[in-house]
Amino acid sequence: MSSIPLTVSDVAKEAGVSRATVSYVLNDRRDVRVSESTRQRVMDTARRLGYVGSPAARALRSGRGDVVLLLVPDWEISGQLELLLEEIGRLVAEYGLVCIRYEGEHWQGSLHKLLSRISCACVVTFDPLTTDDAQALESGGVPEVAARLLDHPGLPHNTAIGQDTIVAAQVDHLLEQGYTRVAYLATEEPRGRAFTTARVAAFHDICSIRGVTGAMSATVPQDLESISETLQAWISTSTEPLGIAAWNDLTALGIISAAASRQIQVPHRLGVVGGDNSPVAALACPTISSVKFNLPSEAKQIAGRIADVLGHAKRDVSEGPAVVEVFIRLSTAGPSQ
Repeated sequence: MSSIPLTVSDVAKEAGVSRATVSYVLNDRRDVRVSESTRQRVMDTARRLGYVGSPAARALRSGRGDVVLLLVPDWEISGQLELLLEEIGRLVAEYGLVCIRYEGEHWQGSLHKLLSRISCACVVTFDPLTTDDAQALESGGVPEVAARLLDHPGLPHNTAIGQDTIVAAQVDHLLEQGYTRVAYLATEEPRGRAFTTARVAAFHDICSIRGVTGAMSATVPQDLESISETLQAWISTSTEPLGIAAWNDLTALGIISAAASRQIQVPHRLGVVGGDNSPVAALACPTISSVKFNLPSEAKQIAGRIADVLGHAKRDVSEGPAVVEVFIRLSTAGPSQ
């Protein structure tokens, strides 16, 4: 096999057309008249020969690259966040673009280095950029699509699902089920601290708005002993049933396991509602009520913003605003049931 890269001329010769025609077809130029049969022949020939165009060359011709760069902060990428990023990538591909995810703290403050290596169509940010990184985007002429999941001073979240939306669904569900006291329990995740902190704050705000007094919260190490000690301390303060909103389904599972070890009845003495509606929620004993997020709709809204910025005709985004929904299971069947 030859080590010499294939060129447009090779494709043109094999397909029996001009180099210009090959260029028009491979760059999807619809402003130039080329018959569909010729287009198909060129595409088939390029595929058979294994021709791969140069992204850098396309960027020079079009003035921008084909890459949508997702700049993810130093967060724990799992659960619902992982699914959201995957769905954004799938939808972006429908516009003929490539979605690349760059995670962690390495790029923060050094975005100019990353942009010098990748020809970006646009950059999607999930947190506000530093001054230097914002300047790098402006200098490079790369548009930004903000998809903030968290609230920041002067910059509230601009996604349909906020952390307060999730917590409000949990608290309202527990109150509706008849739990007279409520608490929030999060487990420590260093790379998820921004989210747990936001949800604990939202929990106390929501309880205040709902007129709930005596609301308790804690963030504990991710081990059964810590969860068990916290649970016992809360239960011992009153004989009234306690409803706990958990950070996620794994935390909820820990609460149920701790309750079982201390012979605390779930759901009569203790109700638990988790988050993410992961498979573990339906497999626990008792099964765990959990909040599910409408991620396809959320991803559609973000992909729609990307399409707007890049001048693509937006695909159907009529699914409506993203919402959260509580899947009710046995863990919150109610104190009186």
